[in-house]
Amino acid sequence: MDMLTTGPRPVQATDRIETLDLLRGVAICGILLMNIPYMGMVGDLGMPAFPAMWNADWIAWGIQSVLFEGTMRGLFTMLFGAGMLLMLRRAEGEAPDVSPVDVWARRCWALILLGIIQFVLFLWPGEILVNYGVTGLFLLAVRTVKPRALIAGAAAILIVMSCFYIHQRVERTQMLQASTAAAAAKAANKKLTEEQEGALEAREKAIEIYHPKPADTARQIKERTHFPSILTWSLGQWNDWNMGGSEWYLLICESIAFMMIGMALFRTGILTGNGSAATYRWMMLIGYGGGFAGRLVALYWGSRTGFDLDFDKLSVSYTVFRNAMYEPTRLAITIGHVGLLATLFRSGALGRAKPLRALGRMALTVYSLQSIITSVLFYALGWVGSFGFATLMAIAVSIWVITGAFAMWWLDRFDMGPAERFLRAMSYGSLSILRPKPVTASIAPIS
Repeated sequence: MDMLTTGPRPVQATDRIETLDLLRGVAICGILLMNIPYMGMVGDLGMPAFPAMWNADWIAWGIQSVLFEGTMRGLFTMLFGAGMLLMLRRAEGEAPDVSPVDVWARRCWALILLGIIQFVLFLWPGEILVNYGVTGLFLLAVRTVKPRALIAGAAAILIVMSCFYIHQRVERTQMLQASTAAAAAKAANKKLTEEQEGALEAREKAIEIYHPKPADTARQIKERTHFPSILTWSLGQWNDWNMGGSEWYLLICESIAFMMIGMALFRTGILTGNGSAATYRWMMLIGYGGGFAGRLVALYWGSRTGFDLDFDKLSVSYTVFRNAMYEPTRLAITIGHVGLLATLFRSGALGRAKPLRALGRMALTVYSLQSIITSVLFYALGWVGSFGFATLMAIAVSIWVITGAFAMWWLDRFDMGPAERFLRAMSYGSLSILRPKPVTASIAPIS
């Protein structure tokens, strides 16, 4: 007997929630804007080349850093939390069915596998799927928590994270400040203390990151345009970004916090488009007002040093402000995005938003396609390091169009994307759900 007739049932096309698909589609597009600089440029900054100036690259970076930095990942992470509650809705109530919990656990392990495929086969070390798979398992512990408690818990996590980042970054700033005196002492042939030697080492590493030598840039380009060095680079970069130092558990904590907020917004009907018009207006007003204000202040403050490493102008106050405001402004702007998109969609300003909803329904497939397309473009064709920041943003928009057209074409013929098919097969343990729709069918109506 097919387990789907007696066990947990996956979400059908007619069960889907339009607003969730729309938000997910916007998020998967916005994530590419943040990822593509690290895909198409060399170095660790994901910023235009210094010095900063009023040109297309730096203007595009300024817009990206204010509107999209962290907010698209934040939105996508919220939706992951909401998706868990949607899958586990049968596990609640007076007669709960616990079988969906098993499905969710298998789904998380499948996401971990898909994440490994991302950085091993698709060569994108910045993937987020392993993080989501691990975090999703932790999330089961709070699946029945009420919205207010979820918000309070998420706020506590983000506050602790901000304090940790402040401590970490202030120490680095102070060390770089001390490197000026250490460099002078070295030039005077004085014996350096252990602290001074550490400060000089940090100074040299920072200079290498902000102002890479042409030989280092050429080496990185060669590494990422040949095999097997490109695989070695991807594995090493993934390890540095996900397992290096304290970053791994901070990324887990950050994801848990945003997923908990997504769960709360789902339970209150906000993410499903069922909030009041006034609620969404307040979300825009408070979210954008507070978020943009904080980010614009940080942007202006950073511009006073040209966003560069001017060791004589490094400011502990700026470091504290920037790191204290990062998570709050990121969350605020993400909330503003939800309010704006829900308002526009409910008013009909976006029409049926079929391309965005199709992207949202195939978000996992589209995420993989983004990795594949950029790997072919930058690594196989050898164009890594060939484009400026603004050009990369334009390439990202082109990929939106390509993947959006593909998603609509695919959903005219099948009930879900290929990556979603694989994920469901792994989660439900049944290949019966892999049957395609009749070729003549169109995208099923969404209620």
